[in-house]
Amino acid sequence: MTHVGIDLTQFVTDPYTSGIQRVLQYLAREWPIDQIPCDFVVPVGDEFLLLGAEQAAGLIDSAFGAQGADEVRRAVGLGVAALAEESPRVRQSGLLAMYSSWLLPEVSYLPNVLDRLELFRQTMPVAMIGYDALPMTDPANYRFTPGTAAQVSEYFRMLAAADAVVCISEFSRDAILRRLRRAASARTEVAHPGGDHLSVAHKEVADGSSDRPVRFLRVGTLEARKRPVEIIRAFQQARQEGINAELQFVGAPSASDRGINAALSQACQQDSNMSWIQAASDEVVHRAFLDSDVFLSFGIEGYGIPVLESIRRATPVLYGGVQPAGDLMQGSGSRNAGGDSHELLVAMFHRFAVFSEAQALNSEVAPQAVPRWRDFTHAVARASVG
Repeated sequence: MTHVGIDLTQFVTDPYTSGIQRVLQYLAREWPIDQIPCDFVVPVGDEFLLLGAEQAAGLIDSAFGAQGADEVRRAVGLGVAALAEESPRVRQSGLLAMYSSWLLPEVSYLPNVLDRLELFRQTMPVAMIGYDALPMTDPANYRFTPGTAAQVSEYFRMLAAADAVVCISEFSRDAILRRLRRAASARTEVAHPGGDHLSVAHKEVADGSSDRPVRFLRVGTLEARKRPVEIIRAFQQARQEGINAELQFVGAPSASDRGINAALSQACQQDSNMSWIQAASDEVVHRAFLDSDVFLSFGIEGYGIPVLESIRRATPVLYGGVQPAGDLMQGSGSRNAGGDSHELLVAMFHRFAVFSEAQALNSEVAPQAVPRWRDFTHAVARASVG
């Protein structure tokens, strides 16, 4: 019988809560265990714990229930320690004998993860999930620690060589095929991550006669490819030209470009209609969506789960650039602003800082139309067994 091993080494080594970890969470919650048996494999010393889907979901949930990087690491560490008392464990040689296929569900540059993937590839089909932009398509997003080039190269080599790759978007698939030169004949599929981890929210649409500012929101990491500085500069110009609007960023500081953090901090000091929340709980994020009129998603996204989260929270989306989730939800809650140039961003702020325009966007929101996690996870499960 087919039996899939799912490697969670990267998650327990460096746990955090982003789109990739949301994928892990719903792989565990929605895996079709009755059709395709699996274990979620977690390293403990020289051995590996074999977790059932429910156990793995609980471990990953603990990360999303914590706040701040230190608390997330502590929660996951305590979770692994507790599971070690009750779960079977084997050595790596035992893993080779147990499984008929192997899945790496995260991006990982860890040598032990990559060595294991290569070792298993010699005896069984291996599958990976293809995420995001690549260093060749967006180099500013990748600032690798000196001395890690070999591991980074190995990860992308494996992405090109894996028996099956499930990509989160057509953009991701095309980049992997073209830039990594993955063989056209190799199994390379697209499955869209879901947005139904959030319940559908309802909120009252503001009275069009209101004199309060229209509220724009941007949630996510402050990476150059997501155009935070360009959004800031365009908003500043539109404000100088008279728009009545607010702009809020919610997200951790950039780890790759401190200039972005400085630009946003300075802009918030100069204009009280701009704000930045750096360490937000789920409740704070939820409230930010409900209190906003328009969500912004610009630049390059491998997919864009926050677009789906915004629509589930009844907040329409304006997007521009490479935005797969925005394109997917076009007409059902998202609208293409035409691009992400300075001129187009300024024009966007002028147009939608008018309540009637923001309300027109709101009328298009269709929360039930977002993709489902069950469909994504079942596609990954099918690809994992060949």
